[in-house]
Amino acid sequence: MTNTRELLSTVLPSEIINKLFDLNLLNPVWSYSFIRGTLLSTSIAAFIYFIKRMSEKKILPPKGVSRDHQSVEVPGQIGVFKSSLLEKDEDLYIETSIPSVTTLCEAFEHGLAKRGRNNKCLGYHETKTGPYKWYTYGEVEDMAQNIGNAIVQKLGIVPSNDSHIGIYAINCPEWIITALGCAKQSIVVVPLYDTLGADAASFIVQQTEISVIVVDNLEKVNNLLENKENLPSLKNIIVIQEYEIDDNLFQKGKNVGVEILPWQKLESLGSECTNKVNLPKKDDTYIICYTSGTTGTPKGVILTHKNLVANMSGFLRIMDRFSPEFANEEHTIISFLPLSHMFEQVNHWSCLTLGFQIGYFRGKIQELTYDMKALKPTIFPAVPRLLNRFYDLIQKNVHNSGFIKRAIFNLAYNRKIAQLKRYTINRETIWDKLIFKKIQENIGGRVQYMITGSAPISAEVLETCRVALGATILEGYGQTECTALCTLTFPGDYTGGHTGSPAACNIIKLGDVPELNYFAKDRCGEVLIKGPNVTKGYYKNPEKTAELFNEEGFLQTGDIGRVLPDGTLKIIDRKKHILKLAQGEYVAPEKIENIYVRCDSVQQVFVEGDSLETYLIAIIVPDMESIKKWYHGHVKSPASSEDICNDPQTISHVLSELQTIGKEMKLNSIEQVKAIHIDLNPFTVENGLLTPTLKSKRPQLRSYYNEIIKELYKSTNATLAKK
Repeated sequence: MTNTRELLSTVLPSEIINKLFDLNLLNPVWSYSFIRGTLLSTSIAAFIYFIKRMSEKKILPPKGVSRDHQSVEVPGQIGVFKSSLLEKDEDLYIETSIPSVTTLCEAFEHGLAKRGRNNKCLGYHETKTGPYKWYTYGEVEDMAQNIGNAIVQKLGIVPSNDSHIGIYAINCPEWIITALGCAKQSIVVVPLYDTLGADAASFIVQQTEISVIVVDNLEKVNNLLENKENLPSLKNIIVIQEYEIDDNLFQKGKNVGVEILPWQKLESLGSECTNKVNLPKKDDTYIICYTSGTTGTPKGVILTHKNLVANMSGFLRIMDRFSPEFANEEHTIISFLPLSHMFEQVNHWSCLTLGFQIGYFRGKIQELTYDMKALKPTIFPAVPRLLNRFYDLIQKNVHNSGFIKRAIFNLAYNRKIAQLKRYTINRETIWDKLIFKKIQENIGGRVQYMITGSAPISAEVLETCRVALGATILEGYGQTECTALCTLTFPGDYTGGHTGSPAACNIIKLGDVPELNYFAKDRCGEVLIKGPNVTKGYYKNPEKTAELFNEEGFLQTGDIGRVLPDGTLKIIDRKKHILKLAQGEYVAPEKIENIYVRCDSVQQVFVEGDSLETYLIAIIVPDMESIKKWYHGHVKSPASSEDICNDPQTISHVLSELQTIGKEMKLNSIEQVKAIHIDLNPFTVENGLLTPTLKSKRPQLRSYYNEIIKELYKSTNATLAKK
């Protein structure tokens, strides 16, 4: 008689059968008839599985494009690379992927014509589980027209590119409707946001001479009114949340010379106005996006309609070549990343151009999953920090599972990896149904595409999210000065550790950095960008604008990159010593070091960060006289200098000293180190860690302490995970 193992081998892979027997999940004495009966349904399921496998839709490069050569080195120009998706060999980049679209007003009209006035456009919901309410494309068009007319005809703003309107609000339909209304009048939008701080916000309002600010809530209205003496140009505050306005607020505004008006009232007034527009040209400014930087006053990046159209065209060109059906599908995107940042602006305008639906979160990132479940988006823009949370949650659940669940998870994971390596991505496999469905349902259960940027993400996290979420995840690299992205990964690329190839809207050049031993001939150097997505400069700041570009007109990013053999870009270093942490925040380590070195216990200090970590660490060369004095007064037991430095009590004491003086000098929490290593050996010119002028050689210090830094992060992360 045929045994159980032989029967099962006709429909199941051998590793699954072995696992089932190893775990005693199959009883050898089960009746032959029982096994044979169950095999009928199993055979049907297996047949369906193999039919699906044969009909898998693979994400393949377009004809003439290879994943092994994702960019093209420009002939005769060492270290200059362009997209491999350009139509003509002589092209360096494109301004638009849709000939009729050269401004954002034309982009919206394209989406309106593509989907029709009655198609859903902007959605919102007011409770955790409540359904989304939608404005149609036609309604958005009309409201934007009304807002633009009212701003000009009722508030007296001149319809020109010299006029500026502030928007101080979280993402909501009124944000982008106001922006579109301003664009129709060639008025420039200037976003404000909480993390700028009061002083920076005052500087921006003064520099751009804003007289009208659109605000979403009462708290922000009060902040502006209380700071009115520093905002001399402010005359009107438009409040989105009308229910928060009362007579006291109107009077408070009147007392300082500010008229307060509900947004809905302004829109209604606009409907009574004569319909006049002053449409922009492609080189007109759409937005001035201020970056906080690490020191000094914020810089206003001037971005034109051409900049945004070119940047979103870089994204659309990739999608058109790899997924031609994308533009004609019904897609919905969740909007929660700040519209005050350019990444989300490009997401918005790309979707509006194609007539997609945009649903807004309710403003609480902690409750984003409720918004996702209600909206059920198909497109999910995310930052690495969020993907890291998904990864941590998955790893924690696997770690806390029993042996059987872990074994099944690992089997499912490996099966999905094999699928990724066939350039196939979906969430319809048996493994998705059994293992990953709950994770996918937490983000609505329909996500097909994810786009991540703003900070690096590890290959391991990227792989895990691709497997578990069953979505195409694209990783981009860029900065505000090139609108948003300058490189983007190919759809279906399952590898990690790089940021993709040059977008079709720009070329990338590697500039020699001899002081750090990086040279373009070795396919390494400072990442330089040129193209129609690059800013013309900083608003009213010619000095910083001049520093932004090199003599050939390339934008200087300050990042060091390496072009890999397959033509993708990997960011490997910084030219200037500014660190970017995993949450996207920038810190200036030398500023922190100059504060910490004032501690009694510290002789020298090297502050370091990792773009995959959310906190800083430091290498400390101690002042042993001070350390010994403290040690003998508090610990008292005799010990060598080395033992004293390795004593956890000493480490805790020095770390406490650092954080105390850091707090006194007003370092924020991100700038404070969370862990330290104490090394008796000083940094010297002789050991190559200092320059002849006694300045720290950061690349050499990073290399010298590389293993210690890795171990310090590993041990600290393990400690934090237990808390």
